[in-house]
Amino acid sequence: MPGVEHETMVLALQEDPSLLRRLLALAGRRVPLRGMTVEDTAVRWVASAEVRPDLLYSGPRGAWLAVEVQRQLDRAKPRRWLLLTAVLADQRGVMGDLLVVTASPAVARWAQRFHHRGRSGSEVQLRPTVLLLAGGTLEALLDPKRPALAFLAAWAMQDRRGAAARRVVRRALALTEGLPEGLREAQVRAILNVLSAPMLAYLKEAAVDINKIPESPWVKAWRLELEARGEARGKAEAVLAVLSARGLAVSDAQRARVVACQDRAQLDTWLRAVAAVTSTDELLAKSVPS
Repeated sequence: MPGVEHETMVLALQEDPSLLRRLLALAGRRVPLRGMTVEDTAVRWVASAEVRPDLLYSGPRGAWLAVEVQRQLDRAKPRRWLLLTAVLADQRGVMGDLLVVTASPAVARWAQRFHHRGRSGSEVQLRPTVLLLAGGTLEALLDPKRPALAFLAAWAMQDRRGAAARRVVRRALALTEGLPEGLREAQVRAILNVLSAPMLAYLKEAAVDINKIPESPWVKAWRLELEARGEARGKAEAVLAVLSARGLAVSDAQRARVVACQDRAQLDTWLRAVAAVTSTDELLAKSVPS
């Protein structure tokens, strides 16, 4: 089940295709996006078979671009990607591109080429276009002239917690101050969504230290958001703990929904009801009283 980090990145690329276009340019890739539009990502070749990339762009004369945000190795992906590219090439009449976006050097190496060989010597291979958010590309994302790209740099730090990662995240947040007010708040939320708990704890501590980050209005709003996020996380964990203690089954999707919830009123509603419900489905059906 994709996590919040994965879904936040996919949503950011979907809502603002210019991020992907700029990222491709920084990496020296010439995958044309002009004239392309996002479409339903379900790719079907018979009624019972479906493969779904994270994003799918379609353009004139059959052009297509499939995008996969890949945080870790997945042994099933080589088979699915072969199917995806074969079906799209057959349906559209042209070979498009499969773009893999990752922050992991190991995933980048793994995704460079998939080679399958049959016992009698038949071969098929797929070499996706891989964008690794590291090194020079990562540095280029921290461009004061293009503060919207800072989210991509922060996303690349999602599982890291060392001094280098802290510098990148703080630079990303500092650059976010250069965005218009509405976009600034949205980008801060997106950055906080993809960071690890230790990194959030570090930022919360740093944010209240005026010697490190001055308490400007946007930093104050950021600090309050961090505090609210920590409170929401604790309530979500309490809901899951009670469900577990009562022996009620919780699927991966249900767990992800509870953990991702930042609405404290909704979490309070679940906390009040969790002791009396007979199933997790019944609990999650309860909404905040109007």
